[in-house]
Amino acid sequence: MSDWREQNQLSQRLFEHTKGVLDSTIIRGCQDWPLPEPPLSDPDFPVHPPTSPDKLKEIAHALLEANRAAFDRDLESIGESLIPHRLSLSADPAREGRKWLDRRGDEVAERALFIRVETLLSQALDPTAPDVDRWWVAIALLNGMSSKDSPISQQQGYHLMESIALAKPPGYWHGGAEPGPHLLDWQEGRESTTVELQADSGGSFAAGWLLDRMEEADPPRPVLVEWLDIALARRTLVAPLEILSRLNRMAGDGSSELAIRIASLLPRAWDIDFEGAHLLEKTLLGREANVRCGLAGALDEIIRRRGESTLPLVDALLSDESTDVVRIATGSLRLTATLDSTDFANRCARVVHKGDVGISRQFSQTTLREYLAMHPEDKKGLTVQLWIEGDEVVRSRLRELLLHMVDEHATDLSSILMRIASMDGHNSLEDLWRVLEVRSADTAFAWRNHIEHGAELP
Repeated sequence: MSDWREQNQLSQRLFEHTKGVLDSTIIRGCQDWPLPEPPLSDPDFPVHPPTSPDKLKEIAHALLEANRAAFDRDLESIGESLIPHRLSLSADPAREGRKWLDRRGDEVAERALFIRVETLLSQALDPTAPDVDRWWVAIALLNGMSSKDSPISQQQGYHLMESIALAKPPGYWHGGAEPGPHLLDWQEGRESTTVELQADSGGSFAAGWLLDRMEEADPPRPVLVEWLDIALARRTLVAPLEILSRLNRMAGDGSSELAIRIASLLPRAWDIDFEGAHLLEKTLLGREANVRCGLAGALDEIIRRRGESTLPLVDALLSDESTDVVRIATGSLRLTATLDSTDFANRCARVVHKGDVGISRQFSQTTLREYLAMHPEDKKGLTVQLWIEGDEVVRSRLRELLLHMVDEHATDLSSILMRIASMDGHNSLEDLWRVLEVRSADTAFAWRNHIEHGAELP
């Protein structure tokens, strides 16, 4: 069979499969009937909404059939995206590529429908001649496809939603680099051509309707959080679409997995809306331990953004009833050394005195160096307690830091070692002497003689 015939047969099979996916997608998208009004319309032609979902499905089928040649064109670009490069090394790359696509009908159909929606929105949001008939099919398809959590629905779906909110054809907002000396064609004194993006009132209502449907699903559609993540990064739609309010509602009512994903967005929220971010933080603190673990994991970024005002959150997480939350939060404790040097030692003592091996390991790896740099005298006895606990991972890190004190903080080191020897016996320091002997046998002998027999400080 010729390649041309095989390609035609493959195209027809995938086209029929795409029509089937279109049916199910339209049915899903029309469950939230009625659909929102189009953001743009021609005043000379009044808007007539479709009378029923069945009528809308007929229109969608007719539009797809009318663009049959466009499907073949789109199939080529889809193939370039899906077919891996390694197949080009096979004996017959074209045939292997067709087999690859044939086995991935659902993914091909999803990408083809997103291309259709983009085309329909380009016509529906054309500022000179908006085609409202295309609008109803586009919004129903986008609503249906947003129920599937996939990479293309996360990325492409968001940008289509953003086009609706801006009431601009897809792709309108791309580009727009700010002129400057970093560009090859820059000329001094040239005015900026960047257009400031502003949400359209009708577009924001339609986009908000779509987000409402995604949020009200049971459970909320996972792709929604990914859209809101991108919206936080782009900032334009945060206020018009009430992004932080949506995140707060989902963080309080959604699954713990969803709340954990939302916790990772909190640092960026602080850059945009203080009150909204503060409310979201309180909501996350009231959730399950694994959600609070997610919040503790974002603590580094929050501290860098908020500075000293983060300390109450740090204290809340370090006092958490879950040792997992405390362990993760301990990894960020080092960042508070410069923010609150007075209470830094108290926070260190609080986590060490919990006596949990995991917390002690985290503390020794991430914060112990900063603690000894600020408090080499160690009046709180944290090094003594960590050494006596006997965990080898902690002792290994502690030995390394204590050996650094031999030259610069000999008096403080002597005090620490004396306390260890008096509380845990001289044999407890054998590992330290063995490592010190590798560096200098004379220094090891002098220090050992000082600790065990009261000789002068080396």
